[in-house]
Amino acid sequence: MLCVAVAAGLVVPSGCDIRDEAPQPPRPRALLGAAGQTPGGSEPAIEYVGGYGAGRQRAVAEGRPLFLVCTAAWCRFSAEMTQRTLRDQRLVAVSRRAVCVLLDADRDAAACETLGVKAFPTLLVVDAERGECLRLTGRAAAGTLAETLEQAFEPRRIAAAPDAEPLK
Repeated sequence: MLCVAVAAGLVVPSGCDIRDEAPQPPRPRALLGAAGQTPGGSEPAIEYVGGYGAGRQRAVAEGRPLFLVCTAAWCRFSAEMTQRTLRDQRLVAVSRRAVCVLLDADRDAAACETLGVKAFPTLLVVDAERGECLRLTGRAAAGTLAETLEQAFEPRRIAAAPDAEPLK
């Protein structure tokens, strides 16, 4: 069930699937210091929980949505997403309302498969009660992405559909 209506033009239909590019060695995960600062301490960054299982447990325990960023080291659009779009200050501020997990297609292949990720980058918002609320694949514009995530992280006033599956 899609909980958020995605505005036309929000997602550019370009992204990477496994056939698009030759594999390259996996890139290291972003190093984060205290309070989500990058190693130089100069700009805020999204604070990621280590691993899908740990993120899911924390999201359920804290009653917050789970924000999953699925990337691939060999995908140029994933690199653009993590180096530019996800460093936008407004987006970093919005991300603090959720438990964030960065998944790499090579290291976290099982989690990506479980989530049905077939192209990169893929951004997912999953709610413990309603399941998947938002899925964006490909290159998303930074300005509208922050607004879309704000809407996805808002508590819903309308009850979920009776057949909606909870977070797995």
